[in-house]
Amino acid sequence: EKQYLATVFCFYFSCVSYIFCNYEFARDMVEMRWKLENNLKLRFGAHGAASFFDTLISITLAHKTKEDTWKKHAHECFEKALKYSKGRPHRVLILKTEIDVLMGNINNAVTNYDKAIVAAGESKHIHEEAIANERAGDFCLSKGDARAYYYYSRAHELYLQWGAKGKAVQLGKKRPSADFSI
Repeated sequence: EKQYLATVFCFYFSCVSYIFCNYEFARDMVEMRWKLENNLKLRFGAHGAASFFDTLISITLAHKTKEDTWKKHAHECFEKALKYSKGRPHRVLILKTEIDVLMGNINNAVTNYDKAIVAAGESKHIHEEAIANERAGDFCLSKGDARAYYYYSRAHELYLQWGAKGKAVQLGKKRPSADFSI
């Protein structure tokens, strides 16, 4: 029972850490949750959200570390996310775009981010729409594309709508060339 509760806390800490770009702590929490789950008969119940964030974290770590292990985890987590994505097609679109970018298939990345953003908006998942906008902004910034400002501005607005003022402020500090006032 205590280990199960620990997996729940690890999940929430990994999500918050990912959202706040503390990828090392997110990694630590994901790895701890996976290790704890190996010893449990009862698994953490939010499979869809866990698979979604596990995939995002794994992709980010694959980019940052260049380790094949994280690419492998990203693909494994993505397969789990597909299994639990019923009713949340925007998650599949976000993750598929992120996997494509990870694998170097970037030709349609902005168009695919836009599709994910529209789908997340239609499903009323403000926080995931914000994440998709931020990821699109990060991608555009990495390519020197001026559309990054639009995506960051939209992510900022969405984080505020979601009630995540701290994240909105952090996004403003992360992107100092833009005016992000609360």
